[in-house]
Formats: sequence, structure tokens, C-alpha cells
Amino acid sequence: MKSLLVVAAISLAMSGGGTSVQSERSAIQAVLDAHADAWTRGDAHAAAALMTEDADWISGGGRIFQGRQAIEQMHRELLTGPAKGSRHVHPGTPTIRFLRSDVAIVDGDSYVGAAGTQPTPADFSRYTAIFVKQKGHWMVAAFRSLPQVKPSVTMLDR
Repeated sequence: MKSLLVVAAISLAMSGGGTSVQSERSAIQAVLDAHADAWTRGDAHAAAALMTEDADWISGGGRIFQGRQAIEQMHRELLTGPAKGSRHVHPGTPTIRFLRSDVAIVDGDSYVGAAGTQPTPADFSRYTAIFVKQKGHWMVAAFRSLPQVKPSVTMLDR
């Protein structure tokens, strides 16, 4: 009986005090979904509210935005300009790797396109994001858009 209690205590400690990895993954997915929903609604403030105060964002075009305020302004410019009325989704299941119980690297797919259209594989892009857990909530600390790039070399020369 004593051995069983020790095993249970170790398992509980290793799982972060009862918080399952799956529930943490679900919470991170909820942040991704909330960002996509805010984008689709055209709500730059709600999209940026999911970022840490000191977050940074690198766009697919290589522009760097530092701080939540700059990220919100970038979203506002896009959502009232070229991306106005667009739809944003994070399809599939992202790869989530926990570096610590409060830090995760997330690699996933993203789609932004005209509302009411079906995406094609060429419409998707990749991203990497660093999530941190602050005051019990997952937030984005860094976001990197990874545009699709076709290789210029298709064979090894050595």
C-alpha cells in the first residue's frame, strides 16, 4: 500500500500537480482558435490581447513588431486594409512541445483567405510560436510566420 501511495505521489508531481498535458494542449489550442476568431471578426484588440505585453511578431514578409501595442496596430492596419473581411483558421493539430510546465513551442498551419471560399493546400502557411503561461493563462510571447518557400535546389551536388 505504501508503494502505491509513493507511485501516486510521484505521478501527481510529474504531471504538474494534477494538470494534464492534454488539458494544457487544449488550452493552447483555445488561444489559437481565439486569435483566429478575433481576426475573422476584424477585432485587432482581441487578437493582440492574447499576446504578452512584451511579445514580438515577425510577419511572413519579414516585418518585426515588438510589444502588444505594435502587434495590435499591425492587426488593425491589416484588418481595416488588405485583410478586411478575411477568414482565418488554424487547421489540423499543431505540434506542441513543452520546454517547461509554463513554456511551450507550437508549430502549426495557418490559413487566411477570403470569407466564403474553400482553402487549397497552396493557401496554407506554417508558423512557430512560443507560448508562456502567465497567471494561469497561456499567452503568445513570440510568433514567427514561416511563408511557403519552394527550394531552388532539387538535387544534392555532392
